[in-house]
Amino acid sequence: MIRDVAPLPGYPEPTGLLCAILLDATTEWRGELDGDLGPEATTWRARPGGPSMGAILLHMIIVEVFWLEQFVMDLETTAEDKQLLMWNEIDVDAPHWPDAPAQPLSWYFALHDRYRARILEVIKQWPKLDSLKDRPGEDGKYSLRWVLGHVIQHEAYHGGQIVMLNDLWKNAKGSASSKA
Repeated sequence: MIRDVAPLPGYPEPTGLLCAILLDATTEWRGELDGDLGPEATTWRARPGGPSMGAILLHMIIVEVFWLEQFVMDLETTAEDKQLLMWNEIDVDAPHWPDAPAQPLSWYFALHDRYRARILEVIKQWPKLDSLKDRPGEDGKYSLRWVLGHVIQHEAYHGGQIVMLNDLWKNAKGSASSKA
C-alpha cells in the first residue's frame, strides 16, 4: 500500500502541499470519531468549565480565519461570522470555556468545511510563503510559511483533543449506563 498526500492543484508549491497536509490531518482525526454524534456529546465537558468538542471546533475555525484571512490578507471578519463562531466568548487561555451550541457533530463539521473552503480560496491569493508580516503589538515578523505551519500544527493538536473528548464521553456515558 502506498500512502501519499498530493499537492492541491491551483496553488504554488509548497503551498499546495501544505494545504493538502492540512486537509489530510482533518480527515485523519475526524475518522477517529463515532459517526454523527449528537448535541449531548458535542457539548459534554470532561471537567466543569472545560472545553467541549463543539467549543474546540469553533476555536479551530476562529484560528484559521484569524491567521489565514485576517492576519495574512487583512480581511475583515464580519460581525455575523464572529457571532456564529463565538469569536469574543472563546478564550483558550481562560479557565472557563463557554457553552457551545447544542448541535450535532455534523453541524460543526459543515461549519468547519464551509470556512475551510473559503479559506482555501483566499490562500490562492496569498503572497509568497517567505513573505513576512508584522503583528501589531509584537516584536518580530511572521513568515507566511510559519503561519500555515502553525495552523497545521494547531489542527493536529486540537483534533487530538476532540478524539480524546469523544473517548472520555463514551466512557462516561457507558459508566452512567452501567450504574442504572
